Amino acid sequence: MPPLHSVPRLTQRQWRGLGAVVAAVVVVVVVLANQPAATSAAHPQAAPAAARGGGVTDVITPAPTPVPILNLLHQRVSFSDSSAQYSDAPKVDASSGILVDATTGTILWERDPHTARPPASTTKVLSTMVALENFDPDRVVTITADALHQAGDETVMGLKPGQQLTVHELLDGMLTVSANDAATAMAVDTVGMDSFVATMNRQLAALGLHDSHFVTSVGLDDPQQYASAYDLAAIAAVDAAQFPLFRQIVSQTEIDLPASAQHPEFDLGNLNRLLKIYPAADGIKPGYTGDAGACLIGMAERDGHRLISVVMNAPQLYTDSRALLDWGFVQLGMPSLLPTPTPSPGKKP
Repeated sequence: MPPLHSVPRLTQRQWRGLGAVVAAVVVVVVVLANQPAATSAAHPQAAPAAARGGGVTDVITPAPTPVPILNLLHQRVSFSDSSAQYSDAPKVDASSGILVDATTGTILWERDPHTARPPASTTKVLSTMVALENFDPDRVVTITADALHQAGDETVMGLKPGQQLTVHELLDGMLTVSANDAATAMAVDTVGMDSFVATMNRQLAALGLHDSHFVTSVGLDDPQQYASAYDLAAIAAVDAAQFPLFRQIVSQTEIDLPASAQHPEFDLGNLNRLLKIYPAADGIKPGYTGDAGACLIGMAERDGHRLISVVMNAPQLYTDSRALLDWGFVQLGMPSLLPTPTPSPGKKP
């Protein structure tokens, strides 16, 4: 080994060249160290953070489904009170009620007409208005299990999941046998109960009615579900004036829906006994619940006058309604259609 003093000294020019080479090497090393791996498969740490189950990723939230906005029938209803002009009204046991000449918009008789009470299945008269204003009667509705949760004591037509019925056929069930399964399916299996009921309450406001509020399309007891005799008479009057299909359904004592590929046969007997006990009667809808008692919206037409009666919490609903309707026609100058009472034996006629 040569002595240290024998190592040749580098010139200043050689030192500068050596420094340039070292600097270039350092730059190359730094650049290579910051390059990504050739493929993500070659190095597991090169996979995206989401694929490795760690890190922060953007979460895409689906846009909410728009709430359907249904149409309203804009027709404000107001009855003029002429009840003071008429006397000798029949005895009526109902807690509240009203008798209206819907042709002239005149009240012939009333008892607490604006008192809010449980409406029972008279609710379906408003449900029908929303349905007919928004759905084609031939629209097909597929029944789902979500609509079929009725209790054993509720009135139903016997729908099953997967069956398909038209809006017309569901209305047949709602307005004759007072089918709660049909009324629920009309809401749940079209736009949803919330949207349907919200439209029912908006429809009340569009008619100018303020005594009522609904929480279902059916009419079961609920503290937030109530209606007045005045409002029910107004709803029925609009239905009868605007929708011939409504008048057709409520006037029939029996409707038979033949079996099809979509559903079995349904025999629908109208629960409204008024159709059988008063000759001029042509509708509309009875109802009953524990809180509401017996209720009835009745309708009859003679000589161009359509009378609508409402009795609520009425133990003698059919007797009350028949007597009120017949008395109303007598006040308008028509003869009674009821048989003359037979005097009791031993009493003078």
